Amino acid sequence: MRGAEVKVEMQRHAFGFGTAVRANLLLKADDENARIYRQTVTRLFNKVVFENDLKWNFWEMPKSRETTFRALKWLQERSIKVRGHVLIWPSWEQTPPDLKTLQNDRAALRKRIEGHIREEVSALRGQLVDWDVVNEPYTHHDVLDVLGEAAMTQWFRAARESDPTAALFINDFGILTGGGADLAHQAHYEKTIQTLVDRGAPLDGIGFQGHFGGVLTPPEKLLQILDRYARFGKELQITEFDIRGLQNDEQLQADYTRDLMTVFFSHPAATSFTMWGFWGGAHWMPDAEMFRKDWTPKPNALAYQDLVLKEWWTDVAGTTDEWGEFQTRGFCGDYQVTATHGGKVSTLAVPLSRESSAVTLVLR
Repeated sequence: MRGAEVKVEMQRHAFGFGTAVRANLLLKADDENARIYRQTVTRLFNKVVFENDLKWNFWEMPKSRETTFRALKWLQERSIKVRGHVLIWPSWEQTPPDLKTLQNDRAALRKRIEGHIREEVSALRGQLVDWDVVNEPYTHHDVLDVLGEAAMTQWFRAARESDPTAALFINDFGILTGGGADLAHQAHYEKTIQTLVDRGAPLDGIGFQGHFGGVLTPPEKLLQILDRYARFGKELQITEFDIRGLQNDEQLQADYTRDLMTVFFSHPAATSFTMWGFWGGAHWMPDAEMFRKDWTPKPNALAYQDLVLKEWWTDVAGTTDEWGEFQTRGFCGDYQVTATHGGKVSTLAVPLSRESSAVTLVLR
């Protein structure tokens, strides 16, 4: 039908734009900061990761676990995806105290770890889109020194058996940061990933933490590093981004946030970009926040919003041609498409992916 008015309105990105959150702040009642915190999460992000609430020590605290489940329900009600962090951070200091007492009993240590993985992943089965199975094995390796690197493969298998739907990740720091100069860390990460692949571990994704400060890595170098790991054919995610310590140069902080996000969003293997917090009142590195304690936005908040909600957002309108067609391009995500002609209106919810083609609306 020629001359029909068409609106193509984006509703949600397919690409994950996320942040770390704290479960208690998502639930805290009668608190103005918590209210703004919740509003900001729903306005700016389509994905979150709990900063600490799913880590092993917190998970084994009944009160903390109950709070986490309530926060998870709040997120699910708003269709916000959740990634899990982390199942095993393999050092004595980042695991429950009893693990160190098992270091001379490999069978008991192996059983304790695999039991934890199966219990936590099963309890959250179907509710999380990603899991960081192993975190920072280059620096935190006490457990691996006892059980050997082959244990990691079994940890991934235990997670897969406990929830076949969640994407399973390895996660580490120091790969993208520091000017890309930590060659030993990069080589170890690549070797570890290769070993997991060779042993048949169900590895779905590679996580890069991205805690930047001091020496910033040029965009060209970032692309080289991403390409190095993209050869494995796995999802790439920035799992913990922040930028700090730039001698109060907030504009540089914003500019680098923009450049890094652009590099990552443009990479064909990238699927998600997660901030490690956003508010100065709840951030492990307050000078890295996007919003100050009084909720005024810093330049990096504006840079983030300009990209995610403006430059990378698709809202277009036009009219159909003589063949009744209207063509446009859009960023991958969920859309509402509306066609109007002669007082008749038809609306359709449409997912757009890289494989999508034509959509047909019938006016009645």
